[in-house]
Amino acid sequence: MDQAASVISTAQSALYITFHPQLFAEPIPLPVTTPRSVFVCANSLVVADKVVSSKFRYNLRVVETLVAARLLAYRLKVNVGKNEKITIKEVIHRYTGVPETEELGSDKLKETLEHVLPEVEALKKAEGVQGEDPGLTLQEMIERSQLSQEEFQQLYLSWVDGMLTVLAL
Repeated sequence: MDQAASVISTAQSALYITFHPQLFAEPIPLPVTTPRSVFVCANSLVVADKVVSSKFRYNLRVVETLVAARLLAYRLKVNVGKNEKITIKEVIHRYTGVPETEELGSDKLKETLEHVLPEVEALKKAEGVQGEDPGLTLQEMIERSQLSQEEFQQLYLSWVDGMLTVLAL
C-alpha cells in the first residue's frame, strides 16, 4: 500500500484502498472541518535493521492499533465484547450500521470520517494527550481499555511472540 499511495495519491485527499471484494483505490477529499490535517510522505534516510526490529515494531503497531480501535469504539458508544480484538474498520462499520461484509463506499466513508475525526480529537483531549508525542504508555492503554492488566495481556499481548517481555522492559 505504501508504494501505491506514493504513486497515485492526490493533494488534499486521503487514499481509500480496499481489497474486498476486489482491489480498488480512490482519493477521498479531506473533510473541510479539519483544515490542519496534513499527510506527509517522507524518507528519513535512517537505516533500520529490519532483521532485528521489524517483527517487534510491526507487532507493536498491530497491538497499538487494536487498542486504539477499542478506545475509539468506547468514545463512539460502539458495543465491543470484553474479549474482542476489534479493528478500526469494524468500529467504523458498527458505527455506521453497514454490515462488515459490505463496503462503505467513498461517500459514506467521507461522511463517517467527518463525524469521527472530531471524536478522535475529543478523545485525545479527554485522555489528556498533549505535546509532540501523543502516545500512551502501556499502563495508560491498560487503564483506558477498561480491562484488568491480566485481561489486557491475554487479549492484546499473549498472542504476539515476545511482546510481554519487550514491553516489560
